[in-house]
Amino acid sequence: MLNVNKQMPIFFSIFIAIFVFCLRFSYAENLLLEEIEVKAKKETGVESLEIREVRETNAKDTGEAIEGLDGIAKLRKGGIANDIVLRGFQRDNINVLVDGVRIYGACPNRMDPASFHLDFAEVDRIDVLKGPFDIRNQGSMAGLVDIKTKEAKPGTHGELNLNYGSFNSLNSSATASYGAERFDILIGGAYKYSKPYEDGDGLRFTEVYPAASSHRYKDSEKDGTAYNIKTWWTKVGFSPVKDQKLELSYTKQEADDVLYPYLFMDADYDDTDRINVVYKIDRIGDTLKAIKIQAYWNKVKHDMTDEKRCSSTMDPVTCSNGLPRSYSMKTYADTETSGGKIEGQFGFAGETNIGIDYYLRNWDNTTTMAMKSGMMYMYSDQASVPDVDTKNIGVYVEQKNKLTDKLDLTAGLRLDSTETEAGKDRTSLYDLYYTGSMTGDTDTYPSGNIQFNYQFTESLSTFLGFGHAVRVPDPVERYFALQKMGTMMAPDWVGNPELKPTENNEVDLGVKYSIGTALLKLNLFYSDLKDFVVVREIFNGTRYAKTYSNVDAVMYGGEASSIVTIPSDFYLTAGLSYTRGKNDTDDTNLPEIPPLKGRVSLRYDNNTYFVEIEGMFAATQTKVDTVLHEKETAGWGIANFKAGYTYKGLKFFAGVRNIFDKKYNEYLSYSRDPFASGVKVNEPGRTLYANLQYTF
Repeated sequence: MLNVNKQMPIFFSIFIAIFVFCLRFSYAENLLLEEIEVKAKKETGVESLEIREVRETNAKDTGEAIEGLDGIAKLRKGGIANDIVLRGFQRDNINVLVDGVRIYGACPNRMDPASFHLDFAEVDRIDVLKGPFDIRNQGSMAGLVDIKTKEAKPGTHGELNLNYGSFNSLNSSATASYGAERFDILIGGAYKYSKPYEDGDGLRFTEVYPAASSHRYKDSEKDGTAYNIKTWWTKVGFSPVKDQKLELSYTKQEADDVLYPYLFMDADYDDTDRINVVYKIDRIGDTLKAIKIQAYWNKVKHDMTDEKRCSSTMDPVTCSNGLPRSYSMKTYADTETSGGKIEGQFGFAGETNIGIDYYLRNWDNTTTMAMKSGMMYMYSDQASVPDVDTKNIGVYVEQKNKLTDKLDLTAGLRLDSTETEAGKDRTSLYDLYYTGSMTGDTDTYPSGNIQFNYQFTESLSTFLGFGHAVRVPDPVERYFALQKMGTMMAPDWVGNPELKPTENNEVDLGVKYSIGTALLKLNLFYSDLKDFVVVREIFNGTRYAKTYSNVDAVMYGGEASSIVTIPSDFYLTAGLSYTRGKNDTDDTNLPEIPPLKGRVSLRYDNNTYFVEIEGMFAATQTKVDTVLHEKETAGWGIANFKAGYTYKGLKFFAGVRNIFDKKYNEYLSYSRDPFASGVKVNEPGRTLYANLQYTF
């Protein structure tokens, strides 16, 4: 297939010809101004990403798409499936929901984070709530990423997207919908494919390992498939009577041959099924205004092996001689989540929301490893995530009041009870490092927040909030069990059944200034963390293990952003974010905290055609966790360019990311978790892309 990087002159000649032709038919509107006004109306601590912004980029998934929001970073493991990091918080420290639905990845190393299990062709908007101010969902300890999928609009509509770019990257999708007064339906499908991308030095990400590493890719796999993903979805709505609606949605995703150089294995397949049912009743009366009832179920099946690596051979140094099976290690993992929520909106002295929710998450992993016995190789199975159930039931109440013409108050209180239980007994391994280990625990805890919004003038407002939130250790942190050699080079990986829930007490201060043609925001936070969970190494006198420990810590920082219209349809956008994390217990830095990061862009946009130049940078991260042997990461800066044209229902976008083909890696580019590969995964080098979109 065509390598776009080698076809730059042809690529841009075609683009310039199309662009010049399009200029002849230009007309101007103010849709970008309307978008600024919509974002200005959101709460100070909420950032949003519209699907229009995603389509203009070469983002491969949701995690990559929202990294342009201030305070958001991504953890790259390969060509796709980027994990979301919010103000340095990741994993279960933040909630990632799809239409209010909990979905969890099956891989213990988060090959498949929650945001991976949908295609952004499904997405209408992504809202990011910073801080512990989500009272309606258990576990939003440090924030919430709320992904809203598309709804069918009145009439008949459709959308086609075709994106092609460097490294044979293809991203295509199609949706169609029909909406009437009592019935609506939306259907869609998407297909993604890519080869391994190249960094600024022209090396594919399958070539990051040293020549002698047993985890390097086989020569036959270095130019193989980086990912191959198919997704289908449908959403059907019924309105039996006025102001009532029943909505059913189903999504099926099949991801095959997904490479993860960040880790020691790759995914053979990752299959997902999602079902969501919502019933809403609006405009009931003055006291009880609305009711929402939701039920959902989803399942993820994930199979990963080292089949594509030299570690799957008898002689990894020469990468030769096959084992009895095609792999030396394999993990089959699945997770199943079901739950529901009932919420009522009442008109008690303002707006009152009262709800109860429940979910059950089951997580089960079996890891198979080859062991040499004499001249023979034997394979043994271990219950690495031992069939763990997490059950949670919670009740909450949230009150919103307008105290004066200028002062708004929001307060919420929540009570949760979370039960975790391992269905398979691995205490023989836990007991090597922890005495009296248990396979189950129940945690009951309150959480809550109070928020004030004060409107000084029509343009200037401020936000002050305090939140207390809790999250229970996840099944890997408490119950993971993988017995290896127990040496420094091959330590066991053991969960800590004695872990306590993490508590976050956080203060947020925000200022927002908006005059319609400009939006400026400043957000500051200070987070006091009790029993924060970190990875640690332990030694019991004879064996070594990687495990998890509770520490007391603080995190603080903030974000500043602006978008300003300047004369002649120009827009200037800038943003800056910073987080500092300190581990007070071990007198070191918290691990995996991104450094100072910024962006600035200048855009000409008359709503028919646009041209934008953007600069992005990150500072050197020197504040690393010395106990975990983290490495410093150098700062970097890149330049990006994109342009586009709109004519009626036709949109054409094209661009180049990393114009100067710089070799660089982000701070979250190498694995520090118990697999600890230590190999940095560079970001893509110069990447060209073009996207054609047609809507009707």
